[in-house]
Amino acid sequence: MSMMVICSNLYQLTKSPLDADHIPLVMYTSCMLTQIFIYCWFGNKLKIKSLQLADNVFQTEWPVLSNNVKKDLLIIMKRAIVPIEFTTAHIISLNLDSFVALLKTSYSAYNLLVRVQEE
Repeated sequence: MSMMVICSNLYQLTKSPLDADHIPLVMYTSCMLTQIFIYCWFGNKLKIKSLQLADNVFQTEWPVLSNNVKKDLLIIMKRAIVPIEFTTAHIISLNLDSFVALLKTSYSAYNLLVRVQEE
């Protein structure tokens, strides 16, 4: 849905002369892109940190720990192999790759609208 909103806003902005009446549309588009970027940025940070967890556990002083703690840390390491990710609608992962894909898709849809309008 975000892709369609961004695409339609950009299309409206390019099809009319820029004046003071379009400032709210520019601000809305900027805020929407910023909001999506923030979600994707922190989703990406969460994924990276969760992938680093197994390495951090491995770097602890294993010999001095009790067997129960070693078993617990082993379970944590095994679980940390699969990264924690934020998703939207259980389909799209919120990370920087998703943000770039959203921008590319929006631009492709915009180009399609421009070409259809030209014909």
